[in-house]
Amino acid sequence: MSGGRYFWAAFNARPLGMPLAPNWFGLAAFALLGAFVSPGFWVLGAGAELGYLLLLARSERFRRTVDARQVQPVDPAGQRYEASLALLDAAQRQRQQLVEARAREVLQLLARSPLMASHADSLEQLVWLNLRLLVAGQALNVVADTATRESAELQRQEEQIDARLASTELNDELRRSLEQQKQVIDARQAAHVEGLRRKEHVDAELQRIEQQIALIREQTLLATDEEQIGVALNALTSSFNEASRWLNSQRDLLGVLELNEHQALPRYVLQGDKPAQGESVQQ
Repeated sequence: MSGGRYFWAAFNARPLGMPLAPNWFGLAAFALLGAFVSPGFWVLGAGAELGYLLLLARSERFRRTVDARQVQPVDPAGQRYEASLALLDAAQRQRQQLVEARAREVLQLLARSPLMASHADSLEQLVWLNLRLLVAGQALNVVADTATRESAELQRQEEQIDARLASTELNDELRRSLEQQKQVIDARQAAHVEGLRRKEHVDAELQRIEQQIALIREQTLLATDEEQIGVALNALTSSFNEASRWLNSQRDLLGVLELNEHQALPRYVLQGDKPAQGESVQQ
């Protein structure tokens, strides 16, 4: 916080419960004394005011109080981005950061062309899609790990239940309980199969996005005229549209990721100038 703001806060400081700052009354008193008694009170008042402001503005306790009252603007894009990134493990976070680094390079390369403004949004959204796919993939990894770890045990339990159900000595209540257990096991096995299938799709789509951004970067590096740059940008838009189409077809998997909302990345992601911790982000 700048020193000028501390001085302004000191000028208007008022104790709890007072409607007006005591400093204002002091200034008014010296002004009246200077006008009706002697102009020397104006000089005296100016010196007293300066000393008061310096003393209060330099107080560490007062500065902490002023800082605590400062309301930092909320950056929704930054909150969404950081919350999503926090869900990833170290390897997946590094994978996202690599995509972002390539996207930053593409934007820098396209800055030489006026066509960039109409296509930069597609690149930004593609980076967002990549992050949302990584988040979805993280959850699917848990399902896949569970399937791998428990597949044999579930199969063993189901075979045991089948063997018991084959007995003719079971009463109706026990038979019904065993049949329900078998249904639960079957449902879990089906969920595992579906989770593995979706994980394959997510992994394939992530690889396609990574390759597409890498291709756009290379095409832009090789482009020597506006027409070639346009080809690279059209490929970018096509890639974004294809990724959006695939995601929309997976609403049951990714519906919680707000597919219908246009989400902007925090500026620092593709500009590479992330603010320091505690510093507000201006969108």
